Amino acid sequence: MKRKAKTLHEFLQTDYWQSFEASVTGNDLFISDPERAERIYDAAQDGGDGSTHAEHIQDWRDCLEAAERDEKIQEHDLTALRAEIDKCEAWHSANGSLDQVIG
Repeated sequence: MKRKAKTLHEFLQTDYWQSFEASVTGNDLFISDPERAERIYDAAQDGGDGSTHAEHIQDWRDCLEAAERDEKIQEHDLTALRAEIDKCEAWHSANGSLDQVIG
């Protein structure tokens, strides 16, 4: 990671996340999760996202695990980012929007 990421917003701006996201939502998704891939493809036609909030949250967690394995993130930043993701998930859960597809 070229820059420190102390917040989720900062983390989502890193090259590490951008690369990870491209690999997760790329062509392999049609094999690993065809339903999500089709939603993303269909939503993109109208400039939308197509994933659910829960899917994005899981992507963030998966990327943090990879960053931890690759030793690309410091432990205290990792702890803070996980707490922020947990808070985001709790908000969506409380508001019934975890499984809502992002337009």
